[in-house]
Amino acid sequence: MWQGLLALKNDQAAVQMHFVSGSPRIAHASLPPVMSEGGTPPVRIAQRMRLEQAQLEGVARKMQMVEEHCILLALPCGRDHMDVLQQSNNLRNGFINYLQSKQAAGIVNSNAPGSQQPAYVIHIFPSCDFSSENLARIAPDLLHSIAEIAHLLIMIATV
Repeated sequence: MWQGLLALKNDQAAVQMHFVSGSPRIAHASLPPVMSEGGTPPVRIAQRMRLEQAQLEGVARKMQMVEEHCILLALPCGRDHMDVLQQSNNLRNGFINYLQSKQAAGIVNSNAPGSQQPAYVIHIFPSCDFSSENLARIAPDLLHSIAEIAHLLIMIATV
């Protein structure tokens, strides 16, 4: 569905985001357009959201409205096997471990195409109870098959 770089502080990881549920239209509107010339701009995490009950309940409410959210799974990608291993390490060390240590999800505010107004919030969850419970509910077979792979759960919601 989307391929590009995730960025957090000085770390970057090449990922492919795969559609899991919700509205694909939200993903297309909120993620940077994939470009070959000059490359696709990275999705840069600028804020964190604490993994606290009140915050997670707000995210869960958005997830109940099919047209108001999109859930994607971000997996490492690369040019060859060695590059995929490197990107897996980048994802695990620069993103997953960091967000888990802060007990937080990454947050990216995304403008509507052609606008300066934020229209979407991209939530980037490391492996945690919230991401596992939701993936188990939506796609239990997928959760089992990615359990040992570096991954992030992406939940994009309208503002």
